Amino acid sequence: MNIATKHEPARLSLATVALPSSWADRAVLLIGAGILLRLLVASTTGLSDTEAYYAQWARVPALSYYDHPPLVAWTTWVVQRLSSAPWAVRVGPILYAAAFGGLLYRLGARLFSPRAGFLAVAIVTAIPAFVFVGFLLNPEGLLAPLWILSLLLLDDLREHDEPWRPLLLGAVIGIAFLAKYTAVLAVPVVLLYVAGSRVTRRWLRRPSFYLAGALALAITTPVVAWNYAHDWPSLRLHLAERMVRPEGEGLFGALLRVGGGQLALFHPVLLPAFLALLAYSVHRARADERYRLLATASLPVLAFLLFVMARAADSEPHWTMVAYAPLVVAAGGVLDESAGRLRSFAWGVLRASLLLSATVATLYAVHLRSPALMNALPGFNPDADPLTETLGWEAVRDAVEARASLLGPRAVVAGAHNVLCGHLQSALDDTPPVYCASPRRTQFDFVGRRSPPESAPVVFVDSERYPSDASQALPHHVCTRAQDVAVERGGRVLGRYRVHSCIPLATGAP
Repeated sequence: MNIATKHEPARLSLATVALPSSWADRAVLLIGAGILLRLLVASTTGLSDTEAYYAQWARVPALSYYDHPPLVAWTTWVVQRLSSAPWAVRVGPILYAAAFGGLLYRLGARLFSPRAGFLAVAIVTAIPAFVFVGFLLNPEGLLAPLWILSLLLLDDLREHDEPWRPLLLGAVIGIAFLAKYTAVLAVPVVLLYVAGSRVTRRWLRRPSFYLAGALALAITTPVVAWNYAHDWPSLRLHLAERMVRPEGEGLFGALLRVGGGQLALFHPVLLPAFLALLAYSVHRARADERYRLLATASLPVLAFLLFVMARAADSEPHWTMVAYAPLVVAAGGVLDESAGRLRSFAWGVLRASLLLSATVATLYAVHLRSPALMNALPGFNPDADPLTETLGWEAVRDAVEARASLLGPRAVVAGAHNVLCGHLQSALDDTPPVYCASPRRTQFDFVGRRSPPESAPVVFVDSERYPSDASQALPHHVCTRAQDVAVERGGRVLGRYRVHSCIPLATGAP
């Protein structure tokens, strides 16, 4: 009897190890399942328009780029040493999404409990913005894990006094700025959080806190140097050129546009809950350091980004991802700690959101494999379907290559919209060379690929989605429409690409 009693604890411990049932294990399984699903989607669908545009930046490594800082291009360049296939380009985003899930679990587990951390990871799987950015090449995918890591390091300043901790925080913010300019909002978040409590205000008297700012600034040097050398084009783009509403749109229309995008990408069931959680976090912030961190990292960031998005005609709904991430952690905490009616209501919202997301994901998975659903919807709009962007590029490539061979060895290719040009360059592997004669500046302007040589014949491509006038884009050429490439699926034409043959005026062509 004594021997059996002596070995009983060891047997129980072994059973615990053999049956992974902790919340951390469940989070790992959920993140792992997400990786497998994203790899499946990445390997069976082509690049979207913006993905192709970003991926082509890696062809010309630089200190920075016109639209965004350089990290998305640098990391893509590393992956493309192995393969330039779409699935390889998307390996980076899939790994960033896994890191984001792990760090989100860590933040939820630290602030609330391991169960809350798991719930935060589960909630993210139901939000379309986080799902899509989890496998599409996009600067937000890089920014998201760095943002959560900065919140973990910021929370460390509450209970730890080592002088190196602010320096590590500054380094992460600097690297995040290399991913996307939105990371600059981490600076006021840090200042507001540190200054907001007697416990954290002690850092305002310590040199390492200010050295952290200098370190962050030093890491951003490549972006600053590139912009200085090119007369600050990125600054002009984001602070002036794009800060114009669509023609005829008033304030109410802008709010509808932005609000509709938020509702679609951040879930029609969860978005109202997140706004309620934001108010709850602000209310709890005075008495609870956990909610003070989450409210500080969400409210000012969300308010600023929504203001900017209402002013910018080409704003994209996923810009606000980092502002909702702290609210996802707050949601995990409320689900874990609530009781009574609040608990029942919160769990009901979670179940409804997961059910809706699972239904939509299943239907879209069917849509990816079959045109049946598309044909069953009388109001289906191909331009609103992300899948449309990935279709027809093999046919476009074949048509362009055939036309270029007729025009001779000096022929080049051109378009007049940045993402169309990026997709052409990706599909052709830049052979023949691709130019982008866009009325607006694009990244092609900064690598000598704006206007094709006046003496070279040009294969010009536009589309129904990105229409342009070949004669205006190429004033030194005479263009004739040579071929239309129809993008068909399930017997239905989803769009057309128009291929033009353009002869230089210098040749004496009529």
